[in-house]
Amino acid sequence: MQSQAGRELYGAWAERWPTDVAELLDGYSGSWWIGGGWALDAATGIARPHGDIDIVIPRSELSLLRGWLGSRWQLWCAFQGALKPLLPHDSDVLPIGTTSIWTRTSAYGQWEYEILLDPSDGESWRFRRDTAVTMPLEDALLTRDGIRYAKPQIVLAYAAADHADVAWLEQALPALDDEARSWLVDRLSDEHPWRKRLTTA
Repeated sequence: MQSQAGRELYGAWAERWPTDVAELLDGYSGSWWIGGGWALDAATGIARPHGDIDIVIPRSELSLLRGWLGSRWQLWCAFQGALKPLLPHDSDVLPIGTTSIWTRTSAYGQWEYEILLDPSDGESWRFRRDTAVTMPLEDALLTRDGIRYAKPQIVLAYAAADHADVAWLEQALPALDDEARSWLVDRLSDEHPWRKRLTTA
């Protein structure tokens, strides 16, 4: 959920659902999927409140997505705790540290979608924190009601580096088979608090 401090600093996020993303990108020729907490919900069947929704695309397809969204959408680069507008005439060369794009329709509206820029391509998934870690894209995603989501071990591998909220891990554990748990353990540091829970579950 978005914190009160974040809302006061950057503005609020609109309530959006995976079906909204599917409608927005209906007919889009590029690759996309949903990550973050919504992906955990899809894997576990447990619905939780969300502050925003994360659309993941290959970074190499940013130009394609910009063309699809057109001039109706404002795009802002999120990097190092700052936001910078990505104007229509700007190139796809983004500020160093940019891993996501925030979208809205105007300065008077709420933020609508966060677009995460992934080093993957249409065939292979690559871990943003270590691009040597790869797998076929179809093995990294699951599909629910025609919408693709990151598998829970993928979501947790990113979340583990940002926080150690064991509630995320506990929610996802039933959806992780032995192979997924082993893969996730390999992404964790030796001292990470999730490691023991994963190896004893």
